[in-house]
Amino acid sequence: MQTETVFDPSERIITIKYSPERYDAFPPAANAWMDGRITDLNRDREAAAHALLLLAFVSGRFCPSRGCGADVAGSLRDLFSPRNVLLEGVDLSPARIPSGIRTAILGDGSYRMAATVRVTRPDVVFKLSESAQTTLAGPRNMTISSNFGLFSPGKGQLNALIPTIAAALLFSEDAGLGRLVLPVNDLDQGEVELIKRLTALLAAVNIAVDAPLLGKELHTLSDLLLDPASLELFFAEGHEYSNTPDDLPDFWFVRLLWARRTGSSEDLDEAAARLRSFSEAGHFFSPREQDMIRSGARTHM
Repeated sequence: MQTETVFDPSERIITIKYSPERYDAFPPAANAWMDGRITDLNRDREAAAHALLLLAFVSGRFCPSRGCGADVAGSLRDLFSPRNVLLEGVDLSPARIPSGIRTAILGDGSYRMAATVRVTRPDVVFKLSESAQTTLAGPRNMTISSNFGLFSPGKGQLNALIPTIAAALLFSEDAGLGRLVLPVNDLDQGEVELIKRLTALLAAVNIAVDAPLLGKELHTLSDLLLDPASLELFFAEGHEYSNTPDDLPDFWFVRLLWARRTGSSEDLDEAAARLRSFSEAGHFFSPREQDMIRSGARTHM
């Protein structure tokens, strides 16, 4: 897979162009794009972003157009494991890797993000949007208009964030980012291995990774969450395509957690029923979430 970052002459559209080769899979779009302007783009962070964005599709060679440094090459190869990907363009001469001091929480609009904000003091919320017409970049919020979300390597809380991590890497030098906070709680075995390789890769480009809720019992998250009515604005801002929070599985999961906390059997039954209907419609829930939904459904059988 050959990759290149291309800047539109208007400096508003950034395109990741790629050319699949013999052993590669074909990505879901002709190219990946973001609306926005980048002035500083370190080659190692660029290569890491390309690798993450195309993680599910590279099987033969990986050839970022500007190459990468030797210190990053090993982590890039490990990222594709167990595939034995040939990495080309490795430069053995020393090169500076930028650093940053700002912390960004990756915004996915989930109840986990709402809880993570309570235990972390991020400098900025960084999220992707397929529906926003233009990128909105402020001192506290960056909403990037992009189709990167199409390139998620699979189901799961971490897999869903991989395209956002790739975008954050591309903007990281301009935004002064040095730490990414992931709103994840439950990972499958493949994601457990992936987060180890991801952490090593980002460390190689001076970006720290933190997941403060990872492994915590779900019922304890209700202590970090506001009541469902108070979170309606949070869900509305995080899911601009939705007309009402009632359409969102995460809103009903908050209601389930609060019903367990308050002991309201009626609310517990209603929330469990709504979440089961989301599951039957194809929404992905983690194993822990599925267990809690089932336990709520069994409470009054």
